[in-house]
Amino acid sequence: MHPLFHLGDVTAHRIDDAEAERLQPLLERCEDFFRLCYGRPARADEARQLPLERPPGVTPEQGHLLALVDPTGAWVGLFEGLQDFPTRGEAYLGLLLLEPGTRGRGLGAGLLAGYEDWLRASGQQVLRVGVSEPNPAALRFWTREGFQAETWVGPLTQGELSYRVLRMRKTLTAPAATP
Repeated sequence: MHPLFHLGDVTAHRIDDAEAERLQPLLERCEDFFRLCYGRPARADEARQLPLERPPGVTPEQGHLLALVDPTGAWVGLFEGLQDFPTRGEAYLGLLLLEPGTRGRGLGAGLLAGYEDWLRASGQQVLRVGVSEPNPAALRFWTREGFQAETWVGPLTQGELSYRVLRMRKTLTAPAATP
């Protein structure tokens, strides 16, 4: 399988929805994220549910799961998103998740730049994300990466918690700077 983009020795590979359950060990290693944003650890079927939780009317071709793979072949992160949603040329990133041992070293920002380039090459002009209110570190990250606030949505129920989500947007007009 040919990588879509990379940063150092971490590569991004598109995986089929049928392979989503292979992400389960990664999700379980990210218990801190699930406790913060869902009030509980990852469910036993969390990975298998990822492609099933897409909005109604989204075609399988619009959704994508990208596994982030280290040199040993371990899956150390993921991108889960949609293309041409809600309209043509607009993408939505539902989840960028890195296992705890890989965080804090600029990997997220570098891989996001590669992801943005990949989206641009497929005709996407706008990228949106939703930032959970109880996750101020995520808000700092997305703001630092050039995303601008659009609107607060909610409160929404996420797992055992209820909170607002800030929808943010970034225009993808120029190629991202390659680190």
